[in-house]
Amino acid sequence: MKYPNGYFKPKLCKTCSVEFTPEAPSQFYCGIKCRGRNSYYVRNYGFNEEELAKKKAAQDYKCYLCLGEGFVMNNKIHHERLAVDHCHESGEVRKLLCHNCNRALGLFKDNPELLRKAAKYIEDHKEGATTIP
Repeated sequence: MKYPNGYFKPKLCKTCSVEFTPEAPSQFYCGIKCRGRNSYYVRNYGFNEEELAKKKAAQDYKCYLCLGEGFVMNNKIHHERLAVDHCHESGEVRKLLCHNCNRALGLFKDNPELLRKAAKYIEDHKEGATTIP
């Protein structure tokens, strides 16, 4: 659907409150300075750049689970190697994880029982394993 008249109504920048005309309905900041490098984290988790930097430093810039350095998913959009892991029920932030570990928890629906079952499955089917349930 094309937007009426091909332009968008002016809105206030979420950071500095200056009125600007967005180029898309999803544009909430007047420019890169207000948007910041980690606007996703600020918008979704309430972190500012300093707090995110402290969290990364506290984990030695590594994934909490696998201790890997992580990777940038899409360098045109993202800038961070680690993702903020959070509980989808409470919204509580847990730790910083690499994108693979974060997705793995999500794919297992953050279900500890399912994760334990998966771990047992891997252990039972390692090379040389003799137990079959």
